[in-house]
Amino acid sequence: MRIRLLIGMVLFSLGISAQEIADGVYWIYFTDKAGTGYGINQPEEFLSERSVNRRALQDLPIDRWDLPVNQDYVQEISDLGVEVRHVSRWLNGIAMTSMDAISFQQVLDLNFTDTVPWFPETDDLFFPQPGGAPRFEAPLDTPPGYDYGIAFEQVTMLQTDLLHELGYTGKGVWIGVLDGGFRNVDSLPSFETMINEGRILETRNYVNDLSVYRLSSDHGMKVLSTMGGEWNGNMVGTAPHASYLLCSTEDSDRETRIEEIAWIEAAEYADSLGVDVINTSLGYSYFDGNSYDYTYRDMDGKTTFISRAASLTASRGMVTCNSTGNEGDDSWYYITAPADAFNILTVGAVNSTNQIAPFSSRGPTFDARIKPDVTAMGVSSGVQSIQGGVTSINGTSFASPILAGSVASLWQAYPELPARELIHMVRQSGDRQKNPDSTYGFGLPNFSQAYHAITSVPVRFEAGELELWPNPARDHLMIRIPEEIYEEQEIRFYDMQGRINCTAWSGLPGEIALPETLGNGIYIVEIRTGSTIYRNRLIVQ
Repeated sequence: MRIRLLIGMVLFSLGISAQEIADGVYWIYFTDKAGTGYGINQPEEFLSERSVNRRALQDLPIDRWDLPVNQDYVQEISDLGVEVRHVSRWLNGIAMTSMDAISFQQVLDLNFTDTVPWFPETDDLFFPQPGGAPRFEAPLDTPPGYDYGIAFEQVTMLQTDLLHELGYTGKGVWIGVLDGGFRNVDSLPSFETMINEGRILETRNYVNDLSVYRLSSDHGMKVLSTMGGEWNGNMVGTAPHASYLLCSTEDSDRETRIEEIAWIEAAEYADSLGVDVINTSLGYSYFDGNSYDYTYRDMDGKTTFISRAASLTASRGMVTCNSTGNEGDDSWYYITAPADAFNILTVGAVNSTNQIAPFSSRGPTFDARIKPDVTAMGVSSGVQSIQGGVTSINGTSFASPILAGSVASLWQAYPELPARELIHMVRQSGDRQKNPDSTYGFGLPNFSQAYHAITSVPVRFEAGELELWPNPARDHLMIRIPEEIYEEQEIRFYDMQGRINCTAWSGLPGEIALPETLGNGIYIVEIRTGSTIYRNRLIVQ
């Protein structure tokens, strides 16, 4: 203890503390998770059935990061007269408010506290078995035929409308929106269907005691509308049938590092509830009081509290989408935390002609990883207006949820696809995937292309075998499937960007003349029967 006390005295003599994260706010780690009363082989005691099943379907383990903190430790600190504001099980620590350096030293003198980041003592893993219920709901039987209104360009740029036409609208996918205020979500037209169908899972305010619907900030409301809005002809989002957890973690009246800890607690709750996708249109670099500011060196995915936590989400089976930041034309210029996190989708902003927005923050991370990962429309993005109509707005804040909703709709088609693989497929569908850079990342994703590039069979269909001959083909094609079908079947030809080039009809087995629109190249031939989807690659010479 004398060594730690000496270190503390030196730091305090300089007027700062290594763990003072805002004026009067301190952070401490616990040294272990002993005596919690929980075990990784009984995750149902601290994670929901849905959360455990999300791990099981992706073959992901429960580990010691998941275990709750030792509540006896928390109570002993509270008994010192300390106000414990936030608790993190992933980082195994707490944020304390209304403190000074002396009271922090009292906490630090306890035998279970430290300023050194906690890591599990062992690498024990427990792999749960999948439950019986499907992860997501079945796709729509008939195309919704949406009129996207003001959101048309931002949806169609990503080809997410083609997912909707296939019936994948995010139904059954849970999205956690960690943001500022969600003012008037309970009364605005874009959210009426969501509310009537009970698809707002819960609301939580980690900043104060107000309802998230009554906070002064409407930033979260606008973000939500780009995903969950369903006001046909006016505003339709990229995941209009998903369900949403709304968490206010951003304090619009100040900018402090405690907002990072609030985000972590909200993300951990989303994990425990069973959320699949997290969207965060927030970023941290400058704070009230210059002594707390981050530097570009801190943007390495490992230094900031929030980025360390965000980097864990994919290993929990969630996909986190985060705006890259709006500092591209400021002196900071670079991405902000947690956009630097590992294994997330960091989203930059482009305009409707796919040109980068000047304000979109640039990468790479300090450790030279490609950031942003991808882009989406963040210039004149269509959102729900607080006045009751719709409006356009700029910001990477809106590019990220447009992308997140698209991820949810794609994941609905492949519910057993691991989060990390889904992230990879989205990156690989980008229009710059062969030459990514620190401005666009992998570029604008094509979600139709990603859908067709995934080798699994989409939900609702069984795997089938499609025979094509000759292959390569020139002017005609013989087609056969294992089923005996007497009616003519639609035969779809997709290009390698996932777009439908043309269709043809034929009885099966049968022979067709290749449509004239098929130039030389590689195509995906697809036939869907009542229960089976058949696909094969075709080379046209």
